Amino acid sequence: MTFARLILAAANNDTLPRPKPFQLPPRASAMALIQYYLDNIFALYPVFSETALYNALDAVYQVNGRTVSEFEYWLLYMVFAIASTSQSRSSRDAYYNDGVAWAGRALQFADKVLIPGYVSQIQALVLLVEYSMLDPVHFDSWQLIGFACRAIVDLGFHQDPPKEQQVDKNNVEMRRKLFYCVYSLDRYVTFHIFIPFVESQRSAFVAVKVCKSCMM
Repeated sequence: MTFARLILAAANNDTLPRPKPFQLPPRASAMALIQYYLDNIFALYPVFSETALYNALDAVYQVNGRTVSEFEYWLLYMVFAIASTSQSRSSRDAYYNDGVAWAGRALQFADKVLIPGYVSQIQALVLLVEYSMLDPVHFDSWQLIGFACRAIVDLGFHQDPPKEQQVDKNNVEMRRKLFYCVYSLDRYVTFHIFIPFVESQRSAFVAVKVCKSCMM
């Protein structure tokens, strides 16, 4: 059993329907879903760059003709799933059914993107947590945020690197964003279902960087 299968076995409430052959939506429709995600979800949980998302879009739509990575499929399909389900008002409407379909397509790449020890695993887990919060019929968000918290600790992102260690500023910023996104999702999920926090604050030493331009 792969680690991805272990995660899904623990977090599955109900199995998603098997993916069926499909055609990508028109690029304009894809852009609308991406924009909805950026405006409403990414603004709160920026666990990857907008550039990475648009690169995935171009790759999947074969704008540049290069090979598409498993993570790029996962990223784009999960963004489609989250954006669609976010707009759903009923489990019977088209938005919900589209979201379930996109999530099912993304899960085909789970074995490759949920491998422990990589930043991409945390990013992939956060996307799955975001989706699970919108579709509790299929996924247990508490189980998934637990895996995300453990992945943060395993990579040491719950603590800033020592000052004497030379680390690229962009790398430090990425670590901090990932930590606080997972931390806030853990607080949200556990408050919502009245269960103790997964991530202990006592072991975390991560600075909160304040953007001066955002305060002007």
